[in-house]
Amino acid sequence: MTMPSLDPARHSWMSGPETRAVIDMLENERPLGSRFVGGCVRNALLEAPVADVDISTQIRPERVLEIAQAAGLRAIPTGIEHGTITVVSGGIPYEITTLRKDVATDGRRAVVEFSDKWEDDAQRRDFRLNALYADFHGKIHDPTGGLKDLEARRFVFVGDARQRIREDYLRTLRLFRFQAWYGSGDPDEVAISAAYELRDGLSTLSVERVWAELKKLLAAPDPRRAVELMQAGGILNQLLGVNGSLRVLSAIIDQDNDYGLAPDALLRFVALADGGPERIRTMAANLKMSNAEAQRLEGAVDPSAREDVHGAFGDLAAAERAILALGAQAFEDQARLAAAGETAPPPRDWRLLAKFAAEWKQPDFPINGGDLILLGYEPGPMLGDALDELKAHWIAERFEPSKAELLARLKQ
Repeated sequence: MTMPSLDPARHSWMSGPETRAVIDMLENERPLGSRFVGGCVRNALLEAPVADVDISTQIRPERVLEIAQAAGLRAIPTGIEHGTITVVSGGIPYEITTLRKDVATDGRRAVVEFSDKWEDDAQRRDFRLNALYADFHGKIHDPTGGLKDLEARRFVFVGDARQRIREDYLRTLRLFRFQAWYGSGDPDEVAISAAYELRDGLSTLSVERVWAELKKLLAAPDPRRAVELMQAGGILNQLLGVNGSLRVLSAIIDQDNDYGLAPDALLRFVALADGGPERIRTMAANLKMSNAEAQRLEGAVDPSAREDVHGAFGDLAAAERAILALGAQAFEDQARLAAAGETAPPPRDWRLLAKFAAEWKQPDFPINGGDLILLGYEPGPMLGDALDELKAHWIAERFEPSKAELLARLKQ
């Protein structure tokens, strides 16, 4: 194939003033060279957004620290033992890593040796599509055959797939994540076979890394094919203890596509897990999710107002009761999941309910404990029970009874 190139003028991450300051700093060290590498090059060639800019260099990390500081840039030795210095220019971080080769690996960490050969650096990378380099003028360097994979949108490991995975078992999850975001057609059979064969190695990863990868995967526009592959090879069961429900997940993704919604990784995870509160609570704990994430997931499966959620599709009073019990976010999540769980088309229109939940404001309950004390109630459980009973009646009557009507009911 014809060797492509990138026009820096068309890519602000290559030519913006922040990047130029970093390039100038590195080019002052000639004849030692530096190149863009990895995801930024891959995504630019795929015409996908570029989020992070990584640079490989022949300059040693200690020297990168020195020249960055001399140039007035902030330099952070984020992984200096592995050759990585994060240089911040105009508030943008650039990871600059010295060329290296692996001396020893244990499935999680590597002992590296610095090198001045681009081939050494390329051979230690995970996928050929991530071993594409671009010099600062946009010329592409392809030492492993990644451009062929680019045409097929297929992720192929550099060298021996099993060896690459054994070096770092996180590469199994990266394989499926990249498949979800950028893959097309049939995946590389050798890569998938190796991932299936070595799935037990995933147990050596920290659960925080696993959850971070799963979130990124589920945030892809349409991760169904990748999830299906994970399901087929026992990867999901290895990670979550369940195979998951592709049917409910697929319906949630269809909702996103039908209404032009941004992917919601947490809601998709609930759909995939397809379990009740106990299962969701266990998964959240096992994956060490944040408190906010765990609360969102538990709210999405909270059974306390399930009957009202299902009834809400034809009854606004039921919707109001459910929103009061769950909150707007959990109500919307449950409405979406209820619609996704329908087996007979067309799915019920949850969008109106979501809009209703977002805009609805709860009226103020017109009664307080002082009102009941004036009627002769003593502070304590009986007073609390009376207030609860009145509030339940007030909610059931769509918040219409006035203070006088509620107190009259109490007297009766």
